[in-house]
Amino acid sequence: MTHPTDRSTVFTITEAIRRAARSPLFRKYVALFLAVVSAVLLFNALFMVWFSYQETRAGLIKLQREQAESAASKIGQFVREIENQLGWTTQLPWSTAAIEQRRFDGLRLLRQVPAITELVQLDGKGLEQLRVSRLSMDAVGTLTDNSKELKFTSALANKIFYSPIYFRRESEPYMTLSMAGARRDAGVSVAEVNLKFIWDVVSQIKVGQTGQAFVVDAEGRLLAHPDISLVLRKTDLSKFEQVISARQRPNLPDQERIQVGRDVRGERVLTAHAGITPTGWLVFVELPEYEANAPLRAALARSALLLLGGLSLAGLAGLFLARRMLVPIEAMRAGAMRIGSGDLDHRITIKTNDELQELADGFNDMAGRLSESYTDLEGKIEIRTRELAQSIADLRTLGEVSQSVNSSLNMDDVLSTIVAKAVQLSRTDAGSIYVLDHPGNTFTLRANFGMTERLIAEIGRQQSGMGLTMIGRAARSRQVVQVADLLTEPDNPVQALLLTSGFKAVLAVPLIGVDSVVGCLIVRRKQTGEFAPQVVDLMQTFAAQSTLALQNARLFREIQEKGRQLEIASEHKSQFLANMSHELRTPLNAILGYTELIIDGVYGAVPEKSRQVLDRVQVNGKHLLSLINDVLDLTKIEAGQLSLSLADYQVGSLIDGVISATGSLAQTKGLELRASVEPGLPTAFGDERRLKQVMLNLVGNALKFTDKGHVEVAALKDGDTLRLRVSDTGPGIAARDQAKVFEEFQQVDTSSTKEKGGSGLGLAITKRIVEMHGGTVGLTSEVGVGSVFTVTLPIRVAAKKVPHD
Repeated sequence: MTHPTDRSTVFTITEAIRRAARSPLFRKYVALFLAVVSAVLLFNALFMVWFSYQETRAGLIKLQREQAESAASKIGQFVREIENQLGWTTQLPWSTAAIEQRRFDGLRLLRQVPAITELVQLDGKGLEQLRVSRLSMDAVGTLTDNSKELKFTSALANKIFYSPIYFRRESEPYMTLSMAGARRDAGVSVAEVNLKFIWDVVSQIKVGQTGQAFVVDAEGRLLAHPDISLVLRKTDLSKFEQVISARQRPNLPDQERIQVGRDVRGERVLTAHAGITPTGWLVFVELPEYEANAPLRAALARSALLLLGGLSLAGLAGLFLARRMLVPIEAMRAGAMRIGSGDLDHRITIKTNDELQELADGFNDMAGRLSESYTDLEGKIEIRTRELAQSIADLRTLGEVSQSVNSSLNMDDVLSTIVAKAVQLSRTDAGSIYVLDHPGNTFTLRANFGMTERLIAEIGRQQSGMGLTMIGRAARSRQVVQVADLLTEPDNPVQALLLTSGFKAVLAVPLIGVDSVVGCLIVRRKQTGEFAPQVVDLMQTFAAQSTLALQNARLFREIQEKGRQLEIASEHKSQFLANMSHELRTPLNAILGYTELIIDGVYGAVPEKSRQVLDRVQVNGKHLLSLINDVLDLTKIEAGQLSLSLADYQVGSLIDGVISATGSLAQTKGLELRASVEPGLPTAFGDERRLKQVMLNLVGNALKFTDKGHVEVAALKDGDTLRLRVSDTGPGIAARDQAKVFEEFQQVDTSSTKEKGGSGLGLAITKRIVEMHGGTVGLTSEVGVGSVFTVTLPIRVAAKKVPHD
């Protein structure tokens, strides 16, 4: 009889086989296997092809270089043999008696060296004495002058001369070779050499099916090539990359030489060369690159076939291995889903005798442990929930303490809240906060919780100073002090009172301020034992809050006292300035009035000198009166007694009045004072008298500090606002000084104050009046260019219910 568990296992495995065949993991596994095998095969093929290509190419280049060197050696040997044979004709000194011997030697040279077609012997003066030729009649004593020819002069200078290549009958290349004797009177022997031998050498060089060799002279012109037509056309190869490199850098190491170039047809070729000594010619051996790469193409074809076969085998192997791997994995997945859904009694059965079986056993073991621990989970959750609830309550309590410290300046209420919450969170029975009285160096009880009135009174009668009590110890050490059992402490009156009231353990936390101890927080418990570390940390937090409350209270008292003192001083200052302004204005008005009467001649004629003095008195008196009025205005503004008389006014009339009032000053200083008012400005609403005062201050300052140029007053509309602008060509104001010019009693520098005069109140009053209108005043200036003051005002100032001044 089949057990139900066995049927379930069989079903699970059967279902796993069915699902594995269509699972994404199955496809991924097969694809990954194919990719790995493909990568290995491809890498191996590329590796083999690359190295085969490099080896084949290196071998071809080496073979070409060896062939070029062999050909260069043969051609060089050919030239040197001609040099050796020609050298015998230069041994004897020149004389007419030896002419027949030299002719005999020349004929023998032509028989022994077929490449020499003609021999000419020149005496020491360059005159032709003998000509022996295969192509023409022999000649003796023609005395043709060759003393200016290179074949004579260069041979004398260098002992040997090689001429450029030339062609005879437009078919065969020739070269003139001349040699000088060891003695100058031996003359110079000149031989015409047929270079057809070089063609024979080049034609015998075979590289692959289509490779070929050629020779170029020292100038890069084609000297020998299997295609004779290229030679006859005198093909110039001096611009070819491999020829340029070989000519300019003939001694480069083999690995640095150019190995790929282009032939005369423009096709890419593998190239190697060798130099021919002593002529300076170059032998090149080249093989078309497409032919050199034929083995590479064949290797690639073989690798492609191998890769295709490997992929086929890898696909079959991947299918087989994926099925063997993924069937048990699918079974584990299905079992894990059942366990995860809550069926902790389900077990996964896999018999593969490998790590997959161990993993399945691990799942089964995990399901068993989960089943065992599930019964304890609810209890643990409940305990953790209680702990979290307690933590939330603690955080809420700390928040209440912080709110109390930050929202109340009543120190007693704040300290009472702190000590109550400290006792609550520390799970103790009572607590106190003591504040240190520095003059007496004693602690005074300021707040308590959980203590009887009798105990409070008794402790209050005991002075708690910096002695041996727990408070004193905590204050001296600035560290937390705790006593797990009061019976272990030395006897003292406070200890006896606490023991009588049933307290057994005490924790003292000092309240540490910025530079000193300001008090102490005490919590008391009726059970013995150490206080938990988290309780100690919590009490230190409450101590910090208590310290903050004490500091806030002290600062508030200090601020209140300072504020009261400043308020009294401000009242005294304002009253003094107001009184003094009135007291000074009364006699000053009388002085100005009498001065004007005297000047007008009411009291008789005034001498000219006296009139000048009286004029200065009147000018200075009016200036003093202006200063007193400024001080009085500023005093009213600061006291809030200056109000605005609002009414409709015309901006153009306001500007005209300012220009009329300041025109004489501008004319006296020789300055141009001009106004620019935008046409059609609307009727404005504001205090015309105060705004005129503002503009007079700005224009007066501009005229006062400007020595040449002009001052311009402009008015324009900008939306719902008016812009009144005063610009000048004065000395300008530095950026660092622009902010302080609107402060009371401030000017840019003291030198200008002494020279131009002024109290430094005009711009401060201007700024206050503009702000009372709801506007702003701004400044832009550049040193040496000038300044622009801009007043921005609402066209219609909002009316305020204030008394008129």
